[in-house]
Amino acid sequence: MTTKPTPKTTRRASDVLFGEVSGSRNSLRRENIRLIKEVCDWMEKDKVHISVAEVVRRCGADGPAYSTVANQGSQLGEYIRLRVAEQAANPRLTGSAQSIADTVHDPVLQARIRDTESTARWVARENDGLRALLKSLRPGIDIDGLIRKESDDTVAIKPELPTPSPGPDSNELRGLLLKLMDHLVSTRQYRGIRGRLTINGKIVLDARELKIYREVSGLTEEAWQTRYGEADRR
Repeated sequence: MTTKPTPKTTRRASDVLFGEVSGSRNSLRRENIRLIKEVCDWMEKDKVHISVAEVVRRCGADGPAYSTVANQGSQLGEYIRLRVAEQAANPRLTGSAQSIADTVHDPVLQARIRDTESTARWVARENDGLRALLKSLRPGIDIDGLIRKESDDTVAIKPELPTPSPGPDSNELRGLLLKLMDHLVSTRQYRGIRGRLTINGKIVLDARELKIYREVSGLTEEAWQTRYGEADRR
């Protein structure tokens, strides 16, 4: 009885190099290659184009410096370059959609755009997963319907404008104006001279203003003269 040979798993060149560096006696190199592989795996899974600068940036402060990776002969840099080549050789790892970053020449801006696109894809997947989970519950939750209803209710609700407080009664206002003028003329020595309200020879209300005051107080010119005649000596 013949047995079929067990298919061998093909190791990528980057896997071989990762194994070599991981066996280093230098603990810092072991940690750096671990971080770099973790970042490359995440970018590959998310179909984000791998590059040396972007990998170093995503490793953060705990990862290797760009100069360390970019140095000629650096195994860390060689590992990233192998991952770049393997990703480019496999369309499944790069995705079919073109990134906006491909149209930008600034490498810093490219990195920011790719990072934002990666975050957006992650949020979209989370959103789809949550929707599927809510709909699979018994009873299911129509999250889309709830969102539409909430949106419609928000539009339908009109903010209530504050009710304006009622203004003073016109008769009450006239009484207050006359009470004030009585006090000014009888107690404070205000006088009407040539149609103006004055005190100590200084004009307080000119002829136009005093006329408005009289009209708002509700008195005719004759009634005003009768009431304040002595004060309005012309």
